[in-house]
Amino acid sequence: MTGQKFKVAHDAALLPYLFELFPEQSRTGVKNLLSKGQVLVNGEGRTAFDHPLKAGDTITVLPKGISIARSTRQDAREDVLKAGVQILFEDDNYLVVDKPSGMLTVATGKEKNTLYSLLNAYVKVNARMQRKEDLISGREPDRSTAKIWIVHRIDRGTSGVLVFAKNERAKDILQSKWKELVAERKYVAWLEGSLEKDRGMVQSWLVENPKSLKMNSFPAEVKDGQLAITHYTVLSRSRHYTQVEFQLETGRKNQIRVHAADLGHPIAGDEKYGAETNPVKRLALHAATLVFRNPITGKMVRCTSPLPECFERFLKY
Repeated sequence: MTGQKFKVAHDAALLPYLFELFPEQSRTGVKNLLSKGQVLVNGEGRTAFDHPLKAGDTITVLPKGISIARSTRQDAREDVLKAGVQILFEDDNYLVVDKPSGMLTVATGKEKNTLYSLLNAYVKVNARMQRKEDLISGREPDRSTAKIWIVHRIDRGTSGVLVFAKNERAKDILQSKWKELVAERKYVAWLEGSLEKDRGMVQSWLVENPKSLKMNSFPAEVKDGQLAITHYTVLSRSRHYTQVEFQLETGRKNQIRVHAADLGHPIAGDEKYGAETNPVKRLALHAATLVFRNPITGKMVRCTSPLPECFERFLKY
């Protein structure tokens, strides 16, 4: 790691020990090393003056440019969190997030505040700051264009786990081998009424109406129809609603919403597909789990999102 490195000779608090290391520097200048995030202890950034040091610890003092770059990256991450988006997994090729209900995944018209635009800005800042670090450290920087690539989508009203790629190759590989690489994909929803069976499967062919953009479901194969298969298991019941876990065998637009309506029990809040109630003021559908094998590293990636707190209200209805 680039920076000045020191082995701690004796137990001490961090700031006094820094004064010992830099006796010719002003006390204010030494304090600024901490406040500006330039000091690492055993590889971890530390800013507390009284952080305890043990003999044998390693102190690294980073160049000012690197600390600024890291701080800027952290600020970019905080911007994502402030928008209500949680980052569940990130490496050089993929970014998996927890999307809030009401946020559009990607613009379909003039919308600007989308998940795509938020994450695209995030990866661009990260890439720019990494190039700055590399240059300061004497490494050859990656000058390829930084952007986000959409692997799959979930509806605006749906919350939960969503994966993006950081380069076109990663996107193409995951999309082309989606069924092979995705080991688990679960959604949880609250449906209107009491579902008759505790578990089952729905199969139909879906065709989008170009005018209404609503998906029509047909029990037999039809022209331009896409086969959709959904498995479901009842998790719990209240007086007027049924909590159901859905597992997708195929991933078609609005698939779960359409198949819930096919069962005669639309998802609460889904007026588009026949729901008559909306007790939590949102579509009661959540992408809870996504497990896939990272095609670049070969490692399994398991991402889960806790159910929205508002879903607990259904138990009272």
